[in-house]
Amino acid sequence: MSNVTRQTVRAYLVERADTEPTYLRARDIASELDGSPKAVAQYLSQLRDELSDISLKQWGRSKSTTWRIELMES
Repeated sequence: MSNVTRQTVRAYLVERADTEPTYLRARDIASELDGSPKAVAQYLSQLRDELSDISLKQWGRSKSTTWRIELMES
């Protein structure tokens, strides 16, 4: 069972977002948050459309999906 929650993933993204794009993978986020990569990937997909201050996009799908995050310009 994963200890990671949707709010934890959201807070992590807000903390990591910058004006320059950052590229992350669910397994790397899960490793840092001590959770399941599958749960993190599910939360990332859900948060993609909900975040208003952060741009979150699926970027690549080689061995696993890479997510591109950056702060939205005001």
